[in-house]
Amino acid sequence: MNNIDEKKEDILIKYSSKLSAYFIIVAVLGFSILMLPFAFEQGNIPNYGIVGDTIGGLLNPIIAIPATILTFLAFWVQYKANEQQKSDLQVERFENKFYAMLQIHRDNVNEVSIGQTLSGRKSFISMFNELKFTYYSVKDYYDKTYKPLNLQSNISDEVLYNISYLIFFFGIGPNSSLIVLDMIDTKYKGFFLSVETFIKGQQTLWRDERKKGKKIAVAIPTGYFELDLKYIPFNGQMSKLSHYVRHLFQLVKYVDDADDKIFSYEDKYNYIASIRAQLSAHEQLLLFYNAVSILGKPWLDEPNYLKKYCVIKSTPLPLADFYKDPKSLLGEINEYGKIMFEWGEIKNRMTSL
Repeated sequence: MNNIDEKKEDILIKYSSKLSAYFIIVAVLGFSILMLPFAFEQGNIPNYGIVGDTIGGLLNPIIAIPATILTFLAFWVQYKANEQQKSDLQVERFENKFYAMLQIHRDNVNEVSIGQTLSGRKSFISMFNELKFTYYSVKDYYDKTYKPLNLQSNISDEVLYNISYLIFFFGIGPNSSLIVLDMIDTKYKGFFLSVETFIKGQQTLWRDERKKGKKIAVAIPTGYFELDLKYIPFNGQMSKLSHYVRHLFQLVKYVDDADDKIFSYEDKYNYIASIRAQLSAHEQLLLFYNAVSILGKPWLDEPNYLKKYCVIKSTPLPLADFYKDPKSLLGEINEYGKIMFEWGEIKNRMTSL
């Protein structure tokens, strides 16, 4: 129950109590006034009988009304106490499951590992860099190699990104490539098979350059982006990310699905703020880029969890510098008046120094 409903009920109870007190006072005063003329009479028993009947007929309804109101209030207060007890029990059950799911999320993060040197939150930094490199590699290959040889080709940036994300997520290889081919439209399969060969060449180049102590790089609008990884790229991150992202989505959904009669939007926002506090900067970056892919589309479908609860509020926006801009996609303030990203606030603090 929200605060407005509670205030209305308090007002109703106070009003009913005052009304009952008013009727009781009226009854007492009425009785006194009716008895006053007979206070000085003695011995007139018939008159007393008539007066008694009259007073009873007049005062019984007046007394019955507050008695009824007070009885109703007693039942109402008991009913509300029972409802509050049920509500408290539901909150307790909700929180028990919520914190259990939150612990599972922490365990999922700790269990993420790539190779023998990366584990936990550090893994997300490398995975984010791999995704960025994959996108720019696919885009650069399309613009400079594939399109000049296929002039009729017109592949949108959205398709290029989703192919890039599928390569990053599933990897390339006999089984992985079959999954990607099954997911993309027939008209893009020729391009995927072509870019798959290019990506395999990038894997070979990575091995060769690593032996020399060097890194592979790809052209980006501001220069070049070097890929500094301690593991072979493009082998897919499904085993690390699928359970992590799926459970995180279910955790946020669990909060959003909670009974609106018990949990207000502010309550739900605060619970999800506790989830957000567990996400590192690169986890939030990867979550955004997952959401803008076909695999993570449910994040942005109604009710749009990312926007409704500002799930990626702590995202370092300057690092989200490829494909789509979080601020342009989600805006600066959501429909509830919540600031979507805290990066602007941080910049303002620096400016005011």
